[in-house]
Amino acid sequence: APGIAAVHVASWLSAYDGLMPAEFLAQQSVERRTAIWDRVIREDGGVSVAVVGGQVVGFTSIGPCRDDDLGRGVGELNAIYLDPSSWSAGVGHALHEAAIADLITRDYRSASLWVLATNERAIHFYERHGWRSDGASKADDRGDVVLEEIRYVRPLADH
Repeated sequence: APGIAAVHVASWLSAYDGLMPAEFLAQQSVERRTAIWDRVIREDGGVSVAVVGGQVVGFTSIGPCRDDDLGRGVGELNAIYLDPSSWSAGVGHALHEAAIADLITRDYRSASLWVLATNERAIHFYERHGWRSDGASKADDRGDVVLEEIRYVRPLADH
């Protein structure tokens, strides 16, 4: 959990610089994220990590889709984050492929994810990996900031 939390915060600080208010990003805490990831690991499972040189450099989290409108049999890629030092090194691709394989193993026929609408880097990554926007969007109210997100989906049978 501490390694995942450190990657999560480092990734947010780099990836969302200029996309989210600096004050909001400054509030991100490895300690708070550690507690969250400890709970997720224990309760939900579906978390995978990439380790290089004994250090966690990336992670994914999958599970059942949380959106009622997509119906049954749909999984969700809840998170995929990399330490900025591992960007563009193939780690994200490897983690993504492992997450897709895990979703298929769990008998999901398709999958969804939510991405920050202004995060062009992530959107390009997802589109290169077969994800397509289905037109759904939402406002994720985080108290100090409202994040506009768009949903992407993809079939899993074509993997």
